[in-house]
Amino acid sequence: MVGGLLICTTVGELTYAGSKPVNMVLRVQVDGPPPCTVTGSDVDFGDVLIRRIDGSQYLQPVTYKLDCGQRLTGADDLRMQLQGPTSVINGETVLNTGIDGFGIRIQNATNDSLITVGSSAWLPFSIDNQPTLEAVPVKQNGVSLVSSAFSATATMVVDYQ
Repeated sequence: MVGGLLICTTVGELTYAGSKPVNMVLRVQVDGPPPCTVTGSDVDFGDVLIRRIDGSQYLQPVTYKLDCGQRLTGADDLRMQLQGPTSVINGETVLNTGIDGFGIRIQNATNDSLITVGSSAWLPFSIDNQPTLEAVPVKQNGVSLVSSAFSATATMVVDYQ
């Protein structure tokens, strides 16, 4: 971001002996980091058999590309959130599919930790070590699902720390 600020100050009528009004001009240029662009593709789970949904079957990588320009090489001051409609399945906040008792868990592939969709918490990372995300269908314990098509949408938000 490039911006400018111009401040002009004039000392008013109130002067002291030996003082002199002075016009002051202050110019400031703010040069922020370049904007990032996130692109991604669909996650295709293929045919999902209801009886096999266990939170590990049908695990798929979430592929995305983060482009923050050449100036950001080596930067370690980024952070990420995933936003979208959510459901609580077995105590975890997951991506809503529009089917009661059925959702998509987004997790960090490094340690299988939950990425809580819709949370105000940020996941810090560097441009050279971006989080590897995975998506896996989950169902509520004790719920009987009916065969149906499903979809879920999330928005990845990337910001500077």
